[in-house]
Amino acid sequence: MNVKDFKMFSEISESPEVFSRLIDSEKQFERAAEEIESKTIANVIILARGTSANAGHYLKFLIEVKLGLPVGLASPSSVSIYGAKPNFKDTLVIALSQSGRSPDLLSFASASREGGALLITMTNVSDSPLARAGDIHIDLSAGPEVAVAATKSYSAELLASLLLIDAWMGKRGKNRSHLGDASRKCLSSLSDVDSFASTLDAKREIVVIGRGYAYANAKELALKIQETSYIPVQGMSSADYQHGPIATLSKDCQVIVLSPSGMPKGALEDSIIRIRQSQPEIIWLGSSQLAIEDERTILGSSLDSEEESTIIDAALIQYLTLGFAVKNGFNPDSPTGLSKVTLTK
Repeated sequence: MNVKDFKMFSEISESPEVFSRLIDSEKQFERAAEEIESKTIANVIILARGTSANAGHYLKFLIEVKLGLPVGLASPSSVSIYGAKPNFKDTLVIALSQSGRSPDLLSFASASREGGALLITMTNVSDSPLARAGDIHIDLSAGPEVAVAATKSYSAELLASLLLIDAWMGKRGKNRSHLGDASRKCLSSLSDVDSFASTLDAKREIVVIGRGYAYANAKELALKIQETSYIPVQGMSSADYQHGPIATLSKDCQVIVLSPSGMPKGALEDSIIRIRQSQPEIIWLGSSQLAIEDERTILGSSLDSEEESTIIDAALIQYLTLGFAVKNGFNPDSPTGLSKVTLTK
């Protein structure tokens, strides 16, 4: 079958319209910012699982870089399994979820409010239990998502995170409308992704690395390949990769490096020098600023902003996942053993 025959393809293709709807819904981000400003916030906890947790890494980095606040990732099982009752004085909890139905997220969300937190929820289902649990709800506006592998809802979580921080920083009305056009441009030139998907070898080790804002996409690409092509893939920070896992690297390995336009060259230089010593196949996704001869590059966004380019490039990793799964004879819309809503306790 052709990639365009799958629901996953049509949902990836909806990203520009999703972006436009989110950008036009600035009032919900302004309300969230006003609620935050009415409180004393000393730290932030992000509550999410799976793909939404990957988007949470992007939001975490945004808050730490732009606002200078410490940000942690929640351990939902501490509440749902171990019955913890955390003290969330002066804490903002931001919950991200496509469906808003997972029991452990709901348990932690309830405990956070009982512990004194301000709770903001971001879901793609505005009447979901998690949406109703929040002090403020942000609608991701992605529309129904049928394919099990999340695509447009993940991209929406990234953009919603950026719009929330814009509002929180007082940049209300900041013009992000160009992101819709940037997304359309990205989706109109996917031939390099098709070519790479056809040559990526499922029998050889695949490693995906990124850093900074792109760490979220590195984890998401690895997850999506595992979900849809059923092979183990590492998705890591390039810095963490040097702390042990790099020892397994060989010539036979395929290393996908996420390098969005606008990323400082110094973020990846040291890691790439070490990686090249093992002579693996290196593929750059985003920009070619650090690529050398014989290393393939799949160009993504050309925007100057790293945080914006990361959002646009998310469609590349989704389309790559789709093409790779189809090449391997799998149906990416309905991966074996998975369902659209994962109800973890």
